[in-house]
Amino acid sequence: MKRPLEPSVETRGRVVGITDGVFAIALTLIVLEIRVPTHEMVQSEGELLSAIAGLAPRFLTYALSFLTLTIFWFGQQAQHGLIARSDRRLATLNLCFLAFIALLPFSTDLLADFLEFRTAVIVYWLNLLMLGVTLFASWWYADGNGMIAEDVDAETRRTVYNRIVKAQALWAAGAALCLITPLLSIGFILLVQLIYAAAPRASLLRKLVG
Repeated sequence: MKRPLEPSVETRGRVVGITDGVFAIALTLIVLEIRVPTHEMVQSEGELLSAIAGLAPRFLTYALSFLTLTIFWFGQQAQHGLIARSDRRLATLNLCFLAFIALLPFSTDLLADFLEFRTAVIVYWLNLLMLGVTLFASWWYADGNGMIAEDVDAETRRTVYNRIVKAQALWAAGAALCLITPLLSIGFILLVQLIYAAAPRASLLRKLVG
């Protein structure tokens, strides 16, 4: 009889299934915060253009969070492709990761409303930090408990660790820039997101997620 904590392919499959659903909801929620101007506020072409221009902070934070979700979706899909089995503890770590994915629309909305405040930038960065921590913890647990696929070599394992750590270091540097000005911090984080989204992936990761 199989015990509840025993690693299994079925548990891994259920985690993969719920992951896509949570990401899809988060992607939908961040765009819903960009609201179309109401007719009561717009009576002319000029007023409509002004209303659209006023949405610029929300378009900026939407792009920022869309890239964030894209990067973390690729990252977790890569991990799922390398992990052969899962148990309840690993599933719990993955659910913690998804909890912070579900929180991203809130931190995005806060950043859009208070773009000039350092606190909003720090809250957004803390959301990114916890995403990285839980993703790292999931990989560390799977690696340390024999759940990685047998054909995954040591170099690939290190690549996964290094990719998470490097991204978090860059985002931390970006968050620190809010001490100068929040907009500089946001611009730096956005640049990091663009680089990570556009940069070629390692050969194995490219096979898995691209």
